[in-house]
Amino acid sequence: MRGSTTDALRTALRGAGRTTQDATGWDAAVRAPVGTSRRITFLAADGGTGTTTLATAVALLLARRRTGPVLALDAAGGPSALRVRLGTETAPSLDDVAYGAPVRSLGEARAATQEARSGLHLAGASGWPPQHALWADAAAAVGRFFEVVVSDAGRRAPEEAAALAAESHVTAVVARTDAGSFAAGRALAGAVRDALPDARVALVLVGVAPGEPPFAHSTRPDALTVPHDPVAARSLGTPLPELAAPARAAVAQAAAQLLTEARTA
Repeated sequence: MRGSTTDALRTALRGAGRTTQDATGWDAAVRAPVGTSRRITFLAADGGTGTTTLATAVALLLARRRTGPVLALDAAGGPSALRVRLGTETAPSLDDVAYGAPVRSLGEARAATQEARSGLHLAGASGWPPQHALWADAAAAVGRFFEVVVSDAGRRAPEEAAALAAESHVTAVVARTDAGSFAAGRALAGAVRDALPDARVALVLVGVAPGEPPFAHSTRPDALTVPHDPVAARSLGTPLPELAAPARAAVAQAAAQLLTEARTA
């Protein structure tokens, strides 16, 4: 499985104009030990940024490539929630996970959540973004039994975003490349950094045109970029389809960088 996945990633990288050396480095970063459980939280700069799609893709990649279990927590809800993108009909709510029977082992943690894919469990099919405290309680109840916890927190006010970031190892603020969305993403990331100077915060720009770096690169050259994927964009409200080669390569890079940041936090 590992070899075939790496080969597919290398093929994707060639299609995206990258090198196989990139593929090897990113795959090594994705599979490296993390020590204690690490939390990666995704925030949306505004509506329609592709945050849930990106969180889904990263969670799936981590679950496929890592030997330990991965947990996805939906703290955003909505018609295209993590549950929908993962193709899971039902999932326990954050309330059930946070305030249900005490969890004392990985087996109990798996039983308290829903297996979405091999190696990936899910909880939190909420219809409305819950308070960060509910997400934090759910993550505390079961998260320590999973190597990586990937959360989709949706769109949040700066104060809520900072509260979520305070209990995460790395926070990814997702924005589109148009001027308005980019400005919102930069402002939200800046607000979190101002509130938490030591927080690991990454800006991820979604919708980059092939061969055209976004104007944002001149302002934030450290931003991660994910190209527009027409098939994924048209699939909202349904399970996430196979991404095109450039998008797969970008997701691999994002997963590697975010997990590396979380590991060293």
